[in-house]
Amino acid sequence: MEIKEANVRAKAPNKTDKFVLATQICLRIAATATAMAAAWVIFTANQTVEVLGMSFDARYSYSPAFKFFAYANAIAFDFSLMSLFFMFFARHALTATIYFFFFLHDLMMMSLVLSGLAAGTAIGMVALDGNGHTGWIKICDRFEKFCDKVTVSMALSYVAVVCLLVLTVMSAGKSRQI
Repeated sequence: MEIKEANVRAKAPNKTDKFVLATQICLRIAATATAMAAAWVIFTANQTVEVLGMSFDARYSYSPAFKFFAYANAIAFDFSLMSLFFMFFARHALTATIYFFFFLHDLMMMSLVLSGLAAGTAIGMVALDGNGHTGWIKICDRFEKFCDKVTVSMALSYVAVVCLLVLTVMSAGKSRQI
């Protein structure tokens, strides 16, 4: 009996595959960094103001919407960091099935950060402009430093959402081969 060996070579990655992989790694780094920075800035946002001898504090933890925003960014940072490590170490074994799981991951992280942004932006607009119908006064004219930090955190989080959106579209495109 004669045994024949199959002459099968592994498919070498072409320039497009390398570009997509490099782009995904760069976008994952950007999403991870901006989510971490957004969480760090909102976690450290606090200000104390004296008015007529009374002390008033503004902190992210006083608003459930800002808490959700902060924790959503922290969770997105953690999971994006894990996906970055997986992408980097498993870059030679990426298949359409693995890209499908990246698609699900990116979609969930984008949804989480976007919902945190929606909650934070709504409360931020009330803090900035107030609401005359409900009697809520604006506070950003008194707590400028706090509002500036919240604004920076929101802007960083919007960058993270855009990165995660592009990653979601790219992963969906790569997983179409299933």
